[in-house]
Amino acid sequence: MKITGRHYITEETVSIHIENDIIDSIETSNEKSDHWIAPALMDIQINGFGGYNFNGVEVSPEAVKEIVRLQWSYGIASICPTVTTNSHENIINSLKCINQACSDKQIANSIAGIHMEGPYISKEDGPRGAHPLEHVRDPDWDEFCKFQEAADGGICIFSLAPEKKGAVSFVEKLADSGVIPGIAHTNATGEEIDAIVKAGARLSTHLGNGSHALIPRHPNYIWEQLANDDLMASFISDGHHLPPSVVKCMFRCKELERTILVSDAVSYAGMPSGRYEGKTRSVEVSENGRVSLADTPYLAGAGLGLTSCVSNFSKFTDASLADAIHAASGNPARLLDRNTGSLEAGKQADLMLFKIENGEPEIQQTIVAGDIVYQL
Repeated sequence: MKITGRHYITEETVSIHIENDIIDSIETSNEKSDHWIAPALMDIQINGFGGYNFNGVEVSPEAVKEIVRLQWSYGIASICPTVTTNSHENIINSLKCINQACSDKQIANSIAGIHMEGPYISKEDGPRGAHPLEHVRDPDWDEFCKFQEAADGGICIFSLAPEKKGAVSFVEKLADSGVIPGIAHTNATGEEIDAIVKAGARLSTHLGNGSHALIPRHPNYIWEQLANDDLMASFISDGHHLPPSVVKCMFRCKELERTILVSDAVSYAGMPSGRYEGKTRSVEVSENGRVSLADTPYLAGAGLGLTSCVSNFSKFTDASLADAIHAASGNPARLLDRNTGSLEAGKQADLMLFKIENGEPEIQQTIVAGDIVYQL
């Protein structure tokens, strides 16, 4: 298969030849093209989309498949379904459903691994975020092994709070087993953060969120993670979770090669604006994608997909669109050691073709492992 378009970095028109699921060669072309070619995006933190969820009673293998298919239309080739704090039984059910969905080869090609966010997080209001207090607990290696068994070895990222009892030894075991330890929903001291990084932690998960409304100027757990060059950091650049000025400053601290963009999207993402009645609460989705608890100023999750976060990131910072794409493709691929995320011969052919409409990327085609999975 051959596809032609303008290279997202060089702006030259190129022809990319794909053999099986691999980029075989890239050559300059004299053909004219009105669209761009870039690596497809990878979202390593997504909880749901389009009315479907990876967590709770709504999860099912078919729901998992629908979320993946919806991501294809946004130029997203692969995701890490994110399983959050819940009872042992409900977490096991979520993991099994994700694993069962991978019996479909195309779906399996688009699931880079599972991201577990919790249940080993801070109990404090603020750092705990929206995670249910009754299910927050201390790290338990035996329980994790049961989680990994239910996931058939699919858990690739595990985010937790460094201050939890037994966190350091737990993280050492995670790292030894090949799982990437992340820091999230924490009230840790600088010493506790330093200890967890030395034990193997490599990622600050949605840095700046899942925190107190008010913290000391210094020291605090945000500065400590920003200053640690051994930690990559993921950011939710939807314009609601972090102010644009904060995104810009954090990006300048972490620089491009330590920055990852994530959506942290919930099931309301991609839904029409309006009020939705849940089982325990009402939620409002605004036209700009903000998801709030009804009649309150409080967020109820993220409502924009990763493509919008990429576009916003470029607007909020001094990063080019190409750099923003790299932060949502090449950097997560490097973190997960996946052979994708750039336009190079020998890389897996996970690609997106897009036009720029009113300053926004409009996805024309998404290719996953050499297969066209979405066509506008």
